[in-house]
Amino acid sequence: MTVVLLSPHWAGNARIQRAANNNTPMRQHEPDRAAVKLLQEALIRSGFPMAAGADGAFGPQTASAVVAAEKHFGFTVDPGSAGREVIGALDLSLRGWKPPPGAHWGGLIATTILPLAQRKIGAALGALADVRTMLSFGKFDFVTADGVTMTALKTHFKLVPPGGTKLDREAFISLSTIDPLIANFRGIQRTLSNSHMIRHTVCSLGLDVAAEAPFGGPVSFGPPYSDFKFDPVDVTNIDKTGPNSLAAMMMHEATHVIDSLSGNDTTTHISEFTTAYETQNATNARHNPSAFATFAAHIDAREDRPRAQRFGLGEGRPF
Repeated sequence: MTVVLLSPHWAGNARIQRAANNNTPMRQHEPDRAAVKLLQEALIRSGFPMAAGADGAFGPQTASAVVAAEKHFGFTVDPGSAGREVIGALDLSLRGWKPPPGAHWGGLIATTILPLAQRKIGAALGALADVRTMLSFGKFDFVTADGVTMTALKTHFKLVPPGGTKLDREAFISLSTIDPLIANFRGIQRTLSNSHMIRHTVCSLGLDVAAEAPFGGPVSFGPPYSDFKFDPVDVTNIDKTGPNSLAAMMMHEATHVIDSLSGNDTTTHISEFTTAYETQNATNARHNPSAFATFAAHIDAREDRPRAQRFGLGEGRPF
Protein backbone atom coordinates (compact mmCIF):
# COMPACT_ATOMS: atom_id res chain seq x y z
CA MET A 1 0.00 0.00 0.00
CA THR A 2 1.12 3.55 -0.68
CA VAL A 3 -0.23 7.04 -0.11
CA VAL A 4 -3.24 7.54 -2.36
CA LEU A 5 -4.53 11.10 -2.68
CA LEU A 6 -8.32 11.36 -2.60
CA SER A 7 -9.03 15.07 -2.95
CA PRO A 8 -10.60 15.73 -6.38
CA HIS A 9 -8.35 18.78 -6.56
CA TRP A 10 -5.37 16.68 -7.65
CA ALA A 11 -6.16 12.99 -7.33
CA GLY A 12 -5.70 12.48 -11.08
CA ASN A 13 -2.30 14.17 -11.38
CA ALA A 14 0.48 11.59 -11.71
CA ARG A 15 3.31 13.93 -10.67
CA ILE A 16 1.55 14.98 -7.47
CA GLN A 17 0.78 11.35 -6.70
CA ARG A 18 4.43 10.37 -7.11
CA ALA A 19 5.54 13.27 -4.91
CA ALA A 20 3.06 12.11 -2.26
CA ASN A 21 5.13 8.93 -2.10
CA ASN A 22 8.47 10.79 -2.08
CA ASN A 23 9.18 9.72 -5.67
CA THR A 24 10.46 12.39 -5.80
CA PRO A 25 9.34 15.32 -3.62
CA MET A 26 8.65 18.60 -5.39
CA ARG A 27 11.08 21.42 -4.73
CA GLN A 28 12.35 24.67 -6.24
CA HIS A 29 12.73 24.56 -10.04
CA GLU A 30 10.26 21.68 -10.38
CA PRO A 31 9.68 21.46 -14.16
CA ASP A 32 6.05 20.25 -14.05
CA ARG A 33 4.25 23.59 -13.89
CA ALA A 34 0.78 22.05 -13.92
CA ALA A 35 1.62 20.00 -10.83
CA VAL A 36 3.22 23.03 -9.16
CA LYS A 37 0.06 25.07 -9.78
CA LEU A 38 -2.04 22.38 -8.12
CA LEU A 39 0.33 22.36 -5.15
CA GLN A 40 0.22 26.15 -4.89
CA GLU A 41 -3.58 26.16 -5.02
CA ALA A 42 -3.71 23.52 -2.30
CA LEU A 43 -1.35 25.54 -0.12
CA ILE A 44 -3.38 28.72 -0.61
CA ARG A 45 -6.70 26.98 0.12
CA SER A 46 -5.19 25.49 3.27
CA GLY A 47 -4.04 28.84 4.63
CA PHE A 48 -0.48 29.14 3.31
CA PRO A 49 -0.56 31.98 0.75
CA MET A 50 2.16 33.35 -1.50
CA ALA A 51 2.28 36.85 -2.98
CA ALA A 52 2.52 35.70 -6.60
CA GLY A 53 -0.41 33.35 -6.25
CA ALA A 54 -0.64 30.06 -8.10
CA ASP A 55 1.59 30.84 -11.06
CA GLY A 56 3.02 27.36 -11.68
CA ALA A 57 6.59 28.39 -10.81
CA PHE A 58 8.14 26.66 -7.78
CA GLY A 59 10.35 29.45 -6.47
CA PRO A 60 11.22 30.85 -3.04
CA GLN A 61 7.65 31.95 -2.32
CA THR A 62 6.30 28.45 -2.84
CA ALA A 63 9.14 26.98 -0.80
CA SER A 64 8.31 29.41 2.02
CA ALA A 65 4.66 28.36 1.89
CA VAL A 66 5.70 24.71 2.11
CA VAL A 67 7.86 25.51 5.15
CA ALA A 68 4.89 27.29 6.73
CA ALA A 69 2.81 24.15 6.18
CA GLU A 70 5.53 21.97 7.71
CA LYS A 71 5.60 24.18 10.80
CA HIS A 72 1.82 24.27 11.06
CA PHE A 73 1.46 20.49 10.89
CA GLY A 74 4.42 19.90 13.20
CA PHE A 75 6.67 18.19 10.67
CA THR A 76 10.44 18.50 10.57
CA VAL A 77 11.26 21.64 8.61
CA ASP A 78 13.42 21.37 5.49
CA PRO A 79 14.23 23.94 2.74
CA GLY A 80 10.70 23.64 1.38
CA SER A 81 10.32 20.26 -0.33
CA ALA A 82 6.77 18.99 -0.77
CA GLY A 83 6.64 15.22 -0.36
CA ARG A 84 4.60 12.64 1.50
CA GLU A 85 4.13 14.67 4.67
CA VAL A 86 3.12 18.04 3.26
CA ILE A 87 1.12 16.72 0.31
CA GLY A 88 -0.55 14.09 2.48
CA ALA A 89 -1.56 16.65 5.09
CA LEU A 90 -2.76 19.03 2.39
CA ASP A 91 -4.87 16.28 0.83
CA LEU A 92 -6.59 15.74 4.15
CA SER A 93 -6.91 19.50 4.62
CA LEU A 94 -8.57 19.87 1.22
CA ARG A 95 -11.11 17.29 2.38
CA GLY A 96 -11.89 19.21 5.56
CA TRP A 97 -9.34 17.92 8.09
CA LYS A 98 -8.62 20.60 10.70
CA PRO A 99 -6.71 19.23 13.70
CA PRO A 100 -7.30 21.19 16.91
CA PRO A 101 -4.29 23.07 18.25
CA GLY A 102 -1.93 21.09 20.42
CA ALA A 103 -0.92 17.45 20.70
CA HIS A 104 -3.90 15.64 19.18
CA TRP A 105 -2.45 13.43 16.47
CA GLY A 106 0.61 11.62 15.17
CA GLY A 107 3.89 11.79 17.02
CA LEU A 108 2.67 14.86 18.90
CA ILE A 109 0.08 12.92 20.86
CA ALA A 110 2.35 9.85 20.96
CA THR A 111 4.77 11.67 23.25
CA THR A 112 1.93 12.23 25.73
CA ILE A 113 1.00 8.53 25.65
CA LEU A 114 4.50 7.24 26.39
CA PRO A 115 4.14 7.29 30.22
CA LEU A 116 0.98 5.16 30.05
CA ALA A 117 2.57 2.66 27.65
CA GLN A 118 5.67 2.45 29.83
CA ARG A 119 3.54 1.87 32.92
CA LYS A 120 1.87 -1.10 31.25
CA ILE A 121 5.19 -2.46 30.02
CA GLY A 122 6.55 -2.14 33.55
CA ALA A 123 3.57 -4.05 34.94
CA ALA A 124 4.10 -6.82 32.37
CA LEU A 125 7.80 -7.07 33.17
CA GLY A 126 7.07 -7.19 36.88
CA ALA A 127 4.61 -10.05 36.45
CA LEU A 128 7.01 -12.00 34.25
CA ALA A 129 9.87 -11.38 36.67
CA ASP A 130 7.81 -12.91 39.47
CA VAL A 131 7.17 -16.01 37.37
CA ARG A 132 10.83 -16.23 36.49
CA THR A 133 11.83 -16.02 40.14
CA MET A 134 9.57 -18.94 40.98
CA LEU A 135 11.02 -20.97 38.12
CA SER A 136 14.60 -20.10 39.03
CA PHE A 137 14.20 -21.38 42.59
CA GLY A 138 12.41 -24.53 41.44
CA LYS A 139 9.31 -23.76 43.45
CA PHE A 140 6.78 -22.97 40.75
CA ASP A 141 3.40 -23.57 42.32
CA PHE A 142 0.23 -22.94 40.34
CA VAL A 143 -1.69 -22.52 43.58
CA THR A 144 0.43 -19.63 44.84
CA ALA A 145 1.24 -18.10 41.43
CA ASP A 146 -0.67 -14.91 40.58
CA GLY A 147 -3.92 -15.95 38.98
CA VAL A 148 -4.16 -12.93 36.70
CA THR A 149 -0.67 -13.58 35.35
CA MET A 150 -1.46 -17.26 34.74
CA THR A 151 -4.65 -16.38 32.87
CA ALA A 152 -2.88 -13.71 30.83
CA LEU A 153 -0.03 -16.05 29.88
CA LYS A 154 -2.51 -18.66 28.68
CA THR A 155 -4.75 -16.18 26.87
CA HIS A 156 -2.10 -14.20 25.00
CA PHE A 157 0.99 -16.38 24.81
CA LYS A 158 -0.63 -19.84 25.09
CA LEU A 159 1.56 -20.78 28.05
CA VAL A 160 0.24 -23.05 30.81
CA PRO A 161 1.67 -24.19 34.18
CA PRO A 162 4.17 -27.05 34.02
CA GLY A 163 3.33 -30.54 35.14
CA GLY A 164 -0.24 -30.64 33.88
CA THR A 165 -1.88 -31.25 30.54
CA LYS A 166 -1.81 -28.89 27.60
CA LEU A 167 -3.27 -28.48 24.14
CA ASP A 168 -1.06 -29.02 21.11
CA ARG A 169 -0.93 -25.26 20.49
CA GLU A 170 0.16 -24.55 24.05
CA ALA A 171 3.56 -24.74 25.73
CA PHE A 172 4.56 -25.12 29.36
CA ILE A 173 5.72 -22.15 31.40
CA SER A 174 9.48 -22.47 31.77
CA LEU A 175 12.58 -20.32 31.64
CA SER A 176 12.85 -21.08 27.92
CA THR A 177 9.35 -19.72 27.25
CA ILE A 178 9.35 -16.83 29.74
CA ASP A 179 12.80 -15.40 28.99
CA PRO A 180 12.00 -14.53 25.34
CA LEU A 181 8.94 -12.59 26.51
CA ILE A 182 11.01 -10.65 29.02
CA ALA A 183 13.62 -9.92 26.34
CA ASN A 184 10.97 -8.57 23.97
CA PHE A 185 9.27 -6.43 26.61
CA ARG A 186 12.65 -4.97 27.52
CA GLY A 187 13.25 -4.22 23.85
CA ILE A 188 9.86 -2.54 23.58
CA GLN A 189 10.67 -0.54 26.69
CA ARG A 190 14.02 0.60 25.28
CA THR A 191 12.47 1.51 21.94
CA LEU A 192 9.86 3.75 23.54
CA SER A 193 12.48 5.33 25.81
CA ASN A 194 14.40 6.54 22.75
CA SER A 195 12.97 9.84 21.47
CA HIS A 196 14.59 9.24 18.08
CA MET A 197 12.32 6.23 17.62
CA ILE A 198 9.13 8.34 17.75
CA ARG A 199 8.33 10.06 14.46
CA HIS A 200 5.52 12.54 13.73
CA THR A 201 4.70 12.07 10.07
CA VAL A 202 2.38 10.65 7.41
CA CYS A 203 2.78 6.90 7.21
CA SER A 204 4.23 5.45 4.02
CA LEU A 205 1.48 2.80 3.94
CA GLY A 206 -1.25 5.40 3.48
CA LEU A 207 -3.12 8.38 4.85
CA ASP A 208 -5.47 6.02 6.70
CA VAL A 209 -2.65 4.26 8.56
CA ALA A 210 -2.29 5.29 12.20
CA ALA A 211 1.19 3.91 12.85
CA GLU A 212 3.86 1.76 11.26
CA ALA A 213 7.32 0.50 12.12
CA PRO A 214 9.93 -1.53 10.26
CA PHE A 215 12.33 -3.84 12.02
CA GLY A 216 14.95 -1.55 13.55
CA GLY A 217 12.57 1.42 13.69
CA PRO A 218 11.54 4.12 13.94
CA VAL A 219 7.87 4.07 14.88
CA SER A 220 5.94 6.47 12.65
CA PHE A 221 2.66 7.98 13.83
CA GLY A 222 0.30 9.50 11.27
CA PRO A 223 -2.96 11.48 11.25
CA PRO A 224 -5.24 8.55 12.24
CA TYR A 225 -3.28 8.20 15.48
CA SER A 226 -5.54 10.82 17.01
CA ASP A 227 -8.06 11.71 19.68
CA PHE A 228 -10.59 13.41 17.39
CA LYS A 229 -12.87 12.36 14.57
CA PHE A 230 -12.81 13.15 10.85
CA ASP A 231 -15.73 11.83 8.81
CA PRO A 232 -16.17 9.62 6.95
CA VAL A 233 -14.18 7.47 9.37
CA ASP A 234 -14.47 4.43 7.11
CA VAL A 235 -12.34 6.35 4.60
CA THR A 236 -10.09 8.46 6.79
CA ASN A 237 -9.67 6.07 9.77
CA ILE A 238 -9.38 9.24 11.84
CA ASP A 239 -11.57 8.78 14.91
CA LYS A 240 -11.59 9.49 18.60
CA THR A 241 -9.05 7.14 20.14
CA GLY A 242 -8.58 6.90 23.89
CA PRO A 243 -5.23 6.77 25.69
CA ASN A 244 -5.37 3.02 26.38
CA SER A 245 -5.93 2.23 22.72
CA LEU A 246 -3.20 4.65 21.68
CA ALA A 247 -0.87 2.93 24.14
CA ALA A 248 -1.80 -0.49 22.74
CA MET A 249 -1.03 0.64 19.20
CA MET A 250 2.27 2.11 20.37
CA MET A 251 3.37 -1.11 22.09
CA HIS A 252 2.27 -3.12 19.06
CA GLU A 253 4.41 -1.08 16.67
CA ALA A 254 7.39 -1.06 19.02
CA THR A 255 7.33 -4.87 18.90
CA HIS A 256 7.91 -4.70 15.15
CA VAL A 257 11.03 -2.65 15.83
CA ILE A 258 12.71 -5.30 17.97
CA ASP A 259 11.33 -8.62 16.67
CA SER A 260 12.12 -9.54 13.07
CA LEU A 261 9.49 -12.31 13.07
CA SER A 262 6.64 -10.08 14.25
CA GLY A 263 5.42 -8.96 10.84
CA ASN A 264 4.43 -12.28 9.26
CA ASP A 265 0.71 -11.88 8.54
CA THR A 266 0.26 -15.64 8.16
CA THR A 267 1.87 -16.89 11.36
CA THR A 268 2.69 -14.22 13.93
CA HIS A 269 0.99 -10.91 13.11
CA ILE A 270 -2.53 -11.90 14.19
CA SER A 271 -5.08 -9.37 15.43
CA GLU A 272 -6.30 -9.62 19.00
CA PHE A 273 -9.83 -8.96 17.69
CA THR A 274 -10.02 -12.21 15.71
CA THR A 275 -10.79 -15.82 16.55
CA ALA A 276 -7.42 -16.72 15.03
CA TYR A 277 -5.79 -14.96 17.99
CA GLU A 278 -7.40 -17.46 20.35
CA THR A 279 -6.04 -20.46 18.44
CA GLN A 280 -2.55 -19.16 17.61
CA ASN A 281 0.15 -21.50 18.86
CA ALA A 282 2.69 -20.60 21.52
CA THR A 283 5.62 -20.61 19.09
CA ASN A 284 4.06 -17.86 17.01
CA ALA A 285 2.32 -15.99 19.83
CA ARG A 286 5.68 -15.14 21.39
CA HIS A 287 6.35 -12.94 18.33
CA ASN A 288 2.85 -11.43 17.98
CA PRO A 289 2.80 -7.64 18.55
CA SER A 290 -0.87 -7.84 19.49
CA ALA A 291 -0.07 -10.37 22.21
CA PHE A 292 2.51 -8.10 23.82
CA ALA A 293 0.21 -5.07 23.78
CA THR A 294 -2.80 -7.01 25.05
CA PHE A 295 -0.88 -8.96 27.70
CA ALA A 296 0.47 -5.68 29.09
CA ALA A 297 -3.04 -4.18 29.17
CA HIS A 298 -4.38 -7.35 30.83
CA ILE A 299 -1.75 -7.29 33.57
CA ASP A 300 -2.07 -3.55 34.15
CA ALA A 301 -5.87 -3.65 34.48
CA ARG A 302 -5.84 -7.04 36.24
CA GLU A 303 -8.34 -8.31 33.68
CA ASP A 304 -8.80 -8.88 29.98
CA ARG A 305 -11.53 -7.20 27.96
CA PRO A 306 -14.03 -8.94 25.67
CA ARG A 307 -12.29 -9.72 22.39
CA ALA A 308 -14.06 -7.05 20.32
CA GLN A 309 -13.56 -4.43 23.03
CA ARG A 310 -9.84 -4.84 23.59
CA PHE A 311 -7.82 -1.66 23.31
CA GLY A 312 -6.68 -0.72 19.81
CA LEU A 313 -8.61 -0.17 16.60
CA GLY A 314 -11.66 -2.22 17.62
CA GLU A 315 -14.75 -1.38 19.66
CA GLY A 316 -12.49 -0.38 22.54
CA ARG A 317 -10.92 2.39 20.47
CA PRO A 318 -12.50 5.31 22.40
CA PHE A 319 -10.93 4.11 25.68
